[in-house]
Amino acid sequence: MNAEDVKQEQKFVESGNILDSQGQFEKAIAAYDHPLEIVPDDADVIFDKGETLVKLGRVPEAMKCFDTATHMYVSGLG
Repeated sequence: MNAEDVKQEQKFVESGNILDSQGQFEKAIAAYDHPLEIVPDDADVIFDKGETLVKLGRVPEAMKCFDTATHMYVSGLG
């Protein structure tokens, strides 16, 4: 991953966070999916996506995100 990829990932994460805080949850999910295309093992982004999924009532999908992120944190991959 190069410096431009890192910048792009951060931009999408920030956008997702802003959209989430504005209650635009579907758009936030889409914004979180973009950095996961760049860095699929970013546990923080996966966790953030899970939090937004909960707000949409998509709890089973959110739980998968939380499980994945937790596993990554514990194993040192995230």
